[in-house]
Amino acid sequence: MLSRWLDKRIPPASQHSLTLNSIFVLPTGFGWSFIIMALCLFLLGTNYQNNLMVLLSYILLSVMLLTLFYTHQNFARLAVKSQPIAPFHCHQTGKFQLVVIKHYAQQDKPCKGNLVARWLDTKEHVSFILNAEEKSQQRLSVPIKRSKRGKYSLPRLTLACDFPLGLFKCWTHLDFDADILVYPKPLQDEAIQVALPFDESEQSKNDTTTSSHSSTDFHSLSDYKAGEPLNRVVWKQVAKSGDWVVKQFSDPINEKYYLSVDNQIDVERAISILTHHVIEQSKNGNQFGLQYRSIDISPHYGDSHTHQCLKALSLLNLPQRTYPNDTFSAEAASS
Repeated sequence: MLSRWLDKRIPPASQHSLTLNSIFVLPTGFGWSFIIMALCLFLLGTNYQNNLMVLLSYILLSVMLLTLFYTHQNFARLAVKSQPIAPFHCHQTGKFQLVVIKHYAQQDKPCKGNLVARWLDTKEHVSFILNAEEKSQQRLSVPIKRSKRGKYSLPRLTLACDFPLGLFKCWTHLDFDADILVYPKPLQDEAIQVALPFDESEQSKNDTTTSSHSSTDFHSLSDYKAGEPLNRVVWKQVAKSGDWVVKQFSDPINEKYYLSVDNQIDVERAISILTHHVIEQSKNGNQFGLQYRSIDISPHYGDSHTHQCLKALSLLNLPQRTYPNDTFSAEAASS
């Protein structure tokens, strides 16, 4: 019921500028103590007919009211925008990046104070000091950790601020309409099957000597393209002229092969083994494919190919799931 009400009041979006409908405010524990003290002073002043004590209670209550409006107005100046979430492995801590942007209604009055962020229905939180004098856009990093592979929807993020006196706390529950992809945990194991594609296997049988030498014969230099293996970069040329060039070989196609494991191995263990070898082959700049159960990816190389393989392993036999109530991690938080 709360989730449906929040979906209507604060709908999902990639960026949020806080308004009257998206802000909640209540006194803090210190604020309630302040109110009780002011009421006690008022009762004592009227009982003993002490006008100075009554005047002091009026002043304290006036401070409470002024702080209420100022705290709300300050928090209403907050506007944040989410950044794409980089995939991470389930044994690691990911980072959800937020950028503090200018509010559409209050361009010259940024939000100030200490901003507290936590995922909805969790207790652990991280704090950020909002720097109004910072010229560049301030970035906030909220850590998130998942214990299982898969694709998850982000929960609502709770942002709170009690600036300036800590008597009232304003907060909001924002939905950034984003998904996170969690890669499997790598497992180093030798239970891996490496095989050449069928047509290349036949060719290698006919001329094994030629193919073994041609795969390492230097052919030419070409401009570097994003995602190409770094071990082929001519670093001397980069240091000398600043031009990024890579080595091209006469027969790179024979370097292609497929990674696979026996279907008799436990699925989760097999996925972890394949994840480890995909990472290793990507580091070495090799061209490789992936064949396991319903996964059939042709040999290639580069960052996008590595992501494609890891994504396929992450989602194998899993439907798209919503974000579960899992342990929140506040490690590696930074602003």
